[in-house]
Amino acid sequence: MGDSKVPSLKNVFIVMKLKTKNKTLFFVLAWLLMIGCTSEMDKRVETILAISGPNRSELETVLQHYRHEPQKLKAAKFLIANMRYHHSPYSVRNSQQHPLLDSLTNLADSLLYGLVVENPDSLYSRKGFELVLKFRVSDGEKILEQPANVLWREDYDYRWIKARQLINHIDHVFELREQIEAVRRLSTEDFYEYVLSYRSIPDNPLIDLSDTYFAFMGKYMADIDRDSIQKMVARYNKVVGKCRNFFPPYPYKQAVGYQELFFHGFHDCIPVADYGVSMLKACGLPVAVEFNACYKQFQGRHYHGVVLDKDKNWLVFNPESSLPAVGNTSYDMTKMLNIYRLMFSEQKETPFFLERDGEYIPELLDSPFIRDVTSNMTKTVSLTLPYREAGDNHLAYLAVFNGETPGGIVPVTWGKINRAKQSVTFASVIPDRYYFPVYYSSFGKTLSFGAPFALDKEGKVRKNETGMQGEKVILYRKYPEKQSLVNKAGMMIGTVIQASNEPDFHSCDTVGVIADTLQPYFQDIHLAMNKGPYRYYRIKTTGWYPHVSLAEVQFITDSRYGYNNTIPATPLPVLSPEDTLRQTTTDVRLMNEPLERLKGKAEYDGNPQTSPESSSMLCFMLKKPQFVTKVRMMPLNADNGIVPGNRYELYGWSNGKWKKITSQQAVYHYITAEVPPRSLLWLRNLTEGKEELPFYINGNGEQIFIYR
Repeated sequence: MGDSKVPSLKNVFIVMKLKTKNKTLFFVLAWLLMIGCTSEMDKRVETILAISGPNRSELETVLQHYRHEPQKLKAAKFLIANMRYHHSPYSVRNSQQHPLLDSLTNLADSLLYGLVVENPDSLYSRKGFELVLKFRVSDGEKILEQPANVLWREDYDYRWIKARQLINHIDHVFELREQIEAVRRLSTEDFYEYVLSYRSIPDNPLIDLSDTYFAFMGKYMADIDRDSIQKMVARYNKVVGKCRNFFPPYPYKQAVGYQELFFHGFHDCIPVADYGVSMLKACGLPVAVEFNACYKQFQGRHYHGVVLDKDKNWLVFNPESSLPAVGNTSYDMTKMLNIYRLMFSEQKETPFFLERDGEYIPELLDSPFIRDVTSNMTKTVSLTLPYREAGDNHLAYLAVFNGETPGGIVPVTWGKINRAKQSVTFASVIPDRYYFPVYYSSFGKTLSFGAPFALDKEGKVRKNETGMQGEKVILYRKYPEKQSLVNKAGMMIGTVIQASNEPDFHSCDTVGVIADTLQPYFQDIHLAMNKGPYRYYRIKTTGWYPHVSLAEVQFITDSRYGYNNTIPATPLPVLSPEDTLRQTTTDVRLMNEPLERLKGKAEYDGNPQTSPESSSMLCFMLKKPQFVTKVRMMPLNADNGIVPGNRYELYGWSNGKWKKITSQQAVYHYITAEVPPRSLLWLRNLTEGKEELPFYINGNGEQIFIYR
């Protein structure tokens, strides 16, 4: 209980067994015992009241209101005691905010309820469709005529939340507890955190509390068993999905509350998770929002929901799009870093509370409300590393690469520094990841306390692959080839190129074949033209892989034939200085239509990341027979090689930061650079594309990426 003066059981028994005829002495001792039992919660409530300013009377009204209801009083104290760090934009809902939207929402809600609950079959009937369409055209578009008038302020919750809001919220939640066995089964801690709490994402804008959410969503859940959490989430997903049929794209430039759910085009995963979890919580599900600190190889992070089932399992789901399940396939932990749950109560084991006074905390982890729950979803290990740095920091961090951030890394977990043992221990580390051990100066400068390292699948530090001695190197990529795309290219082996002078290919010749795995750039398949010329050509895939996974295709002929229907061909890639000597100058591209007409087709659009893979063959029809000497093709790929004309920067990792080595514009499909010895390197494309990953150069001069 922190530093509260809670008497031990031994002292209680001494008082109870005290044998004295002096009743006054007994009552004095009993009074002292009660004073000692003043809880940490009560102390924190007093602190909030002391700093709440003019809003103190509102909070005291809540406590006074529940003075004869012990359970609700404890719940009110829990909420008030944990208000200290809850701070965000807020607005109190009122009838002047958007009266037209409120009116039309009520009408749409009434129509939707009839379609979804009272007569679900009508939702798919022509009459139901016409009803929705009529509303959207005649009523929904009217919303564009009246702007939202939401008055936003920003402050701590204890300075603005009114007594009536808290009382309505607490009363509603306790009604759920009386009515729903699944809510009554919850422990007090789980009930407080996952049903009673009025925030789902601590610093998100706040307008509505549970009573408002329930007024909209509760009626849709009335016929569902509350232990059937999949059915409840499925109903929520259905209601939100269908309500968007009524309204146009989101017209406002600000948040307006839960009615944002009615519109297309507003949500990313943060409000999707916030509103979804808040709505379901208001209907009696024990739910919370979690997020992943970072992806293993990609940019950004994702917010999702979790729900506690009757067997005490936490099930993951994405509101609006998936259902709760153990090991939800929509959430692949092999691609994630640490998972944090957003709590309502203060979490004392976070950097926010563990820091030395004035110590810098990275923004992602600078919250009193995060709880590391990674071990719920994947294997984690405890990891102790040497720490011999000067200073008085309490914390150090393990970061991972993220090219989207200014420093190129994101701290994903923290560890407590033990100065006596010159070590730091990280309690929750995911194996099979590549980490940068760092700490921070008082001004937020990143510093290393060790070399970057990889953990194997068992959580053991792998031998550090630091690269070759410094020298001039050749670089071909900024990101490794994606195995799924390599597999598709491999499945194209056996694809044939056929030629015919009959449009139905009743009689045809096989003039070429893809015999090896195609590389992620243009290459030529040479054709046998012994019987040509031909008017019709086609690329025909195999029966076991009937997909044309070719991003670009050009039918090449020799300029010496003198055909008029040609344009310059895209040159083959120059992958070394020697390649410039092997370029064929007589190659031209044979055309059956003007290029502008062809660009609508994936195989001719100039984009390496699109292909006609839904088709099993690709046809090329000429107006008259002509010789095609080669088919120049590129497999579907992520376009992460070096692109001529794009500008690149190369960085090397040194003492807590990426230091620039060179900046240059690519002339060919490779770039060269002088690199320091044993460098971890990062190549950035400043012109286009986001996928980048650090690498080192091995003894053979090859790029070896940290993830392969």
